[in-house]
Amino acid sequence: MVSLSNLVKSYKNKKIEASKSRRQSENRLHSTLSLKRKSSSGLSSLEKKKDAAFSKKEEISLLLNQHTAQRDSIQRLKTAAESRLKLAEEEKERIAQEMEFSGSPDEKEHISENTKSIDQKIEDLHSEIKQRNAMEEKLAKQIEDLTKSKSKIDLQMRTQAQTKPLLLDQFKSSTRAEVMLRSQVKSKMKREEKAKRNLIKLNKKIAILQAKKRKAKRTKRKTKLKSKLKRITKTIKKPKTMKSSKARTRKVKKHKSRIIHKAKIRKTKRKAKSKSRR
Repeated sequence: MVSLSNLVKSYKNKKIEASKSRRQSENRLHSTLSLKRKSSSGLSSLEKKKDAAFSKKEEISLLLNQHTAQRDSIQRLKTAAESRLKLAEEEKERIAQEMEFSGSPDEKEHISENTKSIDQKIEDLHSEIKQRNAMEEKLAKQIEDLTKSKSKIDLQMRTQAQTKPLLLDQFKSSTRAEVMLRSQVKSKMKREEKAKRNLIKLNKKIAILQAKKRKAKRTKRKTKLKSKLKRITKTIKKPKTMKSSKARTRKVKKHKSRIIHKAKIRKTKRKAKSKSRR
């Protein structure tokens, strides 16, 4: 029984070690699966961000081209207005000189009308140039903002391009680790189940042996009791008188009943002890 107890202890330790090893592999598998999900989610998110950034970049490039074309057009119009303004101012100076040398009132009146017309033209050109400058400044600010946004998107796309290989390597390595760990968990689960079955079989075997041992003890006690009763009966001699015979018979019966009573008490105690063990 000592060797069986040691064997039970050994089997229990094997089962505990198998369970511990299986749990460790399962924990590593859960961590690997979590890493795989994160890398997969990261790759998916990266692709979405890449598509969104590319679309946004195209939109900004289109607006940038439009605003640049508008600015160039305004600059050309402003240059043309400045040229017309210069000519108008020169024309005004020329008319002013003619005014000094004019003699007749009609000529002076005609020159005065021309001067007013040129002044109005100069005023209109100044107003046009002012508007062109305001529009040019506004477009220049928009172009600057769009250029900054485009540069920011380019930086994001470069960062994403650098991040993708890392996530891809992480996904591939976690996939390989998952296959290996799943195989380990499956193998360790089988080992744990085997250790559990062996322990159950051994416990059943021990229970059977213990039951046989208890039965053998009970049989031995019964045999011993019967032998003792027989010896007591044989030692009793035939009574010389009726009175002494009856006394001896009562004495023997009393002795027998005491022995039987003690045997019953021991049996009851054994049963109670057996139940408490169960």
